[in-house]
Amino acid sequence: MILHERWFTDEARFPVQFDRWNTPESLVPVAVAVGITAVAVVIWRARGRRPIVPGPLALGMPWENYVQLLMWVPLVIGIHMGVTLLVSGVSGQLFIPNLVLPVNLLAGLLGAAEIAIALSFIYGALTRPAAAALGVIWLVGVVIFGPLRLIEHTEILGIAFFLFATGRGPLAFDMALEKLHKPLPRLIPYAVPVLRIALGIGLTIVAFTEKIWNIPMGLAFLSEHHFNFFPAIGLTGIDDTRFLLIAGAVELTVGLMLMSGAFVRLVILVTLVPFNLTLPFLGWRELVGHLPTYGILALLLLWGDERPGEHGALVKALTRS
Repeated sequence: MILHERWFTDEARFPVQFDRWNTPESLVPVAVAVGITAVAVVIWRARGRRPIVPGPLALGMPWENYVQLLMWVPLVIGIHMGVTLLVSGVSGQLFIPNLVLPVNLLAGLLGAAEIAIALSFIYGALTRPAAAALGVIWLVGVVIFGPLRLIEHTEILGIAFFLFATGRGPLAFDMALEKLHKPLPRLIPYAVPVLRIALGIGLTIVAFTEKIWNIPMGLAFLSEHHFNFFPAIGLTGIDDTRFLLIAGAVELTVGLMLMSGAFVRLVILVTLVPFNLTLPFLGWRELVGHLPTYGILALLLLWGDERPGEHGALVKALTRS
């Protein structure tokens, strides 16, 4: 269960219980996640960093076709982030449902900025300035809502860096105008790793703040949304508390694995299962809030463990006329 309980509960009632860090209930899932990640990294390096799940090139895609496929990457990332920003801007929230903006002039300005950035990303017009503005708004959110709420969504900062480095690619208004359409070659090698690590940090933090160190919030969520499927398959000993700790361990493992860079494609395929299972039950709020993450996951499926794009494919794709 990789989701954000804050989006569906009154988070003011459930502050993060940082004093739980040294309890057995907290230490066990952390030890499990760290242990799995450490073993995976050792195996990955022993294999020469070769992936388990083959990517496009291993499946026979020609290099030129792979380069053409990468042309679409900034478009996918930009539209996914743009839709979320557009919905947030017109809904009076900053990026995500639980960051509700107060009704004042600043909120109006931030909402208008979100809409403007969204349209920039969707149409590919002035993308690089819009990406820089997204990073600034993220920092403004830190001041308004506190650092913890925004660090839970470092993937937004990662997307800002990615689109600043790449632009919106050939399929954009910027390309037609021949303004701000070229990628920044010195930043391109860092664009995807920063995005991957940023998503990993966000998932790692959420594993603690919404599950491992915030069991009461999780229990409140599960009292309305009965996602604990273990009793239904005969595992009656796994109550809602244990279910939350297991979910937290899974989320923490995914976050740590993404930051490590080991078996990325396999991790993404496993992650997509819990991401998609909750959509029919939680609806549009869940889908729109996670659209940026879906865009990142799509990119990482292409990039995988081999990271062939680091050898020039992404720059070549984005500089084509």
